[in-house]
Amino acid sequence: MATTKTLIKAKLTDNVGIGKDYYVSWFHAPDLIKEINPGQFVMMESGQYLLRPFSVYETKGENAGFLYRVIGGGTSFLSKLKIGNEVLIHGPLGNGFTYPANKKKSILIVAGGIGIATFPLVARVAHERGYKIKTLFGARSKNDLVCTEELRKYGEVESITDDGSSGRKGFVTELLTAELNKNKDQEIFVCGPTPMLKSVIKVCNEFGVIAQVSFEEFMACGYGVCMSCVIKANGKHLRTCVDGPVMRSDIVAV
Repeated sequence: MATTKTLIKAKLTDNVGIGKDYYVSWFHAPDLIKEINPGQFVMMESGQYLLRPFSVYETKGENAGFLYRVIGGGTSFLSKLKIGNEVLIHGPLGNGFTYPANKKKSILIVAGGIGIATFPLVARVAHERGYKIKTLFGARSKNDLVCTEELRKYGEVESITDDGSSGRKGFVTELLTAELNKNKDQEIFVCGPTPMLKSVIKVCNEFGVIAQVSFEEFMACGYGVCMSCVIKANGKHLRTCVDGPVMRSDIVAV
């Protein structure tokens, strides 16, 4: 479904720390909320020359929230904004996730790192539509397992960490393999860093299942002009911002 893109100056309504170096910034953006589809993203002003891409974490009333980890100048800028400060937001952009036509088909979310940022909105909408949901979440350590309580409102959450500080020690592909051994007939939604996505796609290929994969690529424009977010898929070079960020796993080269 086509959406109307907006270019707005949005006021910060809240800035909430949810863990070490993790924040959710909330902006008053009613026009954006009217159009957003779960899995889409925006380009946001972040104190630098270019706008930066952010997934929409959740919506509440007329406010849109964005989850991020402070790792550089742009995210540091956002974390230090004061209530009432305005930033430029362009969106919603790209293609989101497609829910299965059969509501008896369960949804399996597979998230790695800050890729979890797109899923609270995705999971809430799925829950409201009557789908059964389970989330597999892989992170570096327990400090990076953010928003799990939010996701538990909508279904089971199973976590795994690189260092074993919470849940099992290992990688999220191990949880996915175990889940697919039990049930391959699930709609799989994936987001995370590129190496994790490639590993997940390989597992899906081994089981003969197709996942919907949201790619985290560097973007300079967000609407297909700069060509900085190109990936190889379906024998072509596709632009993540307009052909994705959500794409079928069976068309992506790994």
